[in-house]
Amino acid sequence: MRAAAVGVPTWIVLLALLPFTGLGVGACLALATALAIGAVIGAERLRGRGSRQRGPRGAGQRRAMSPLAAAGLTLAAVAVLVYVVFVIRAA
Repeated sequence: MRAAAVGVPTWIVLLALLPFTGLGVGACLALATALAIGAVIGAERLRGRGSRQRGPRGAGQRRAMSPLAAAGLTLAAVAVLVYVVFVIRAA
C-alpha cells in the first residue's frame, strides 16, 4: 500500500512531464517507470530505517485492505492504463 502511495503519483507526474523533454513515447514510459521504481525503493529504505529504531513489528499484525482502499487502487490503475493507452495512440 505504501509503495502504491509513492509510486503511482510519481509515475503519473513523470508521465506528464517527460514528454516535454522531447523523448519518444516508449522512452518516456520506460524512464518514468524506472524513476518511479527508484522512488519506491528509496521510500521503503527510508521507512525501514525509521521503523527499526522504534522496534520490530510483529509478523502477525498485518491488516487486510479495506474495500474502499481496494476500489480506489483499482480505479487508479484503470485511470493510469487509460492514460497510457491514449498517450501511445496520440504518438
